[in-house]
Amino acid sequence: MNLLFVYGTLKRGYVNHHLLERSTFVLETCTEKKFQILDMGDFPAVVKDVPVSTIDGELFNVDDSTLSDIDAFEGEWFSREEVVLQDSSIAWMYFLSEYVSHEGCPSITSGTWQKDKGDNYE
Repeated sequence: MNLLFVYGTLKRGYVNHHLLERSTFVLETCTEKKFQILDMGDFPAVVKDVPVSTIDGELFNVDDSTLSDIDAFEGEWFSREEVVLQDSSIAWMYFLSEYVSHEGCPSITSGTWQKDKGDNYE
């Protein structure tokens, strides 16, 4: 089993959560304050080395097959890398590929992506 931290459309109640149907929800948690989460329109993306906020999300136990399926789903837009969570545990997380432009995408300063934006954007 693998720990996977999700922060966008893979979360419970969102459009792509069905990809985690064989997985077990562990808990809601967040990353260390090392990242920036962006609104890319229909989904969020996290970029590294821009310490704007913690990233809020959900942690799941996933099997190798599910992880492979999600890798294929995320495609060339995202790369899976290890991340340290606030409690010092380590999980997989998807970061925006350095080859994908995010110019003009607003930062979500609260660290929480939601379908309804609210006042947490810059």
